[in-house]
Amino acid sequence: IMPGKKRKAEVVQENDPLPAENAQGGEVTSVEKKPKKPKKPLDARFGGKTEEEVMALFLPDHLKPNLDIVFIGINPGLYSAYLGHHYCNANNHFWPCLYESGLIPRQLTYWEDAQCMDYGLGFTNIVPRTTRSADELSRKEMKEWSKVMIERMKELKPLVACFNGKGIYEIFSGKKCEVGIQPDPLPDTDTAVYVMPSTSGRAATYPKRADKLKFFVELKQLRDNLRIKYGRPSFPLPTPTTTTSSGVDPVAGMVPEPDLSNAGSSTAVQR
Repeated sequence: IMPGKKRKAEVVQENDPLPAENAQGGEVTSVEKKPKKPKKPLDARFGGKTEEEVMALFLPDHLKPNLDIVFIGINPGLYSAYLGHHYCNANNHFWPCLYESGLIPRQLTYWEDAQCMDYGLGFTNIVPRTTRSADELSRKEMKEWSKVMIERMKELKPLVACFNGKGIYEIFSGKKCEVGIQPDPLPDTDTAVYVMPSTSGRAATYPKRADKLKFFVELKQLRDNLRIKYGRPSFPLPTPTTTTSSGVDPVAGMVPEPDLSNAGSSTAVQR
């Protein structure tokens, strides 16, 4: 240090070695301890559960024999698994389109997804495992669970298997397709296949609800035609209810879903 000049203050972080001047008796005028990293907070999106805990949850199927339509997703996302209901993103157009197309006679929300079976509609996923993104699924996993899903459809005999998203059906079938009625039924079944564009509000090709409604209307027409073809009666209308097993008033509206990583996947539909 040059005579007559004041020495600049050293800043020493905790667990760092002292500088040579200090080791020789030089003065350290300021010492700043390295702050401890705060504990990782529990995720407020999931009621205090961590993502790892949510990924251990399973989204229940709603299926029974001889349904009119079974809606098929790829696998549960975090938010659906946490709430235990299908298509629960407030930005998803599934539930409004389902009612506006006439597929159900009254407006329902995701809290009442199990009640859709009263109207001949069911829900399942190709892979039951919950992930942050559909990209986390392996090809082997997809192939194995696709076989399981086909066997279930053979037993349950729905009129229509509706894949919610073009990318989902292309992964399932291993071939390119266009949205709408497919030329071939599910393998080894008489179940017709309908491919719906993704009902997500973030879908690039059909971003608006009005864009998707026409496909629901076409799906209803397919259902009605197949009912006549196979002589299946319409499902009797159940008595309307205003409460759900979750104890949440369905009229209160949908809970907004945060922008999870699943939204970035082209096959992430119900997530």
